Amino acid sequence: MSYMNAVQIEQLLKLDPSVYLHFTDSLGFHSIQQEGLIRTNTKGFVFLTRMPFSAEQATVNLFISASTHTGRGSHVFVLRLDPGLRIIPTSQNYEGYEYRATQSIKLKQNEVLYAGENPFRRR
Repeated sequence: MSYMNAVQIEQLLKLDPSVYLHFTDSLGFHSIQQEGLIRTNTKGFVFLTRMPFSAEQATVNLFISASTHTGRGSHVFVLRLDPGLRIIPTSQNYEGYEYRATQSIKLKQNEVLYAGENPFRRR
């Protein structure tokens, strides 16, 4: 699954509107891999983006530099999501880059295109 590089993922994001990224940290990554599931948070959402952020950019843009989310941009899942999965923009989507799924995402029901360390570098 981790055979794609940053350029290939960026191209895919431009061409395929069903492709989303889910950023996490090392612990979250291994938990998701083990369970085969990206669980919703306590508010019932899985947060996604279509922006190829570096770990530093994800920290600022997605996790608002919150100390409770330190390291959450270190790993990423690139997913082609099933068309039946409801994806909606967040209410704070002023930059147009954050979305949420309203249910947990089962990896086996969606196509995992990349799973591994964040391949994107700060520009």
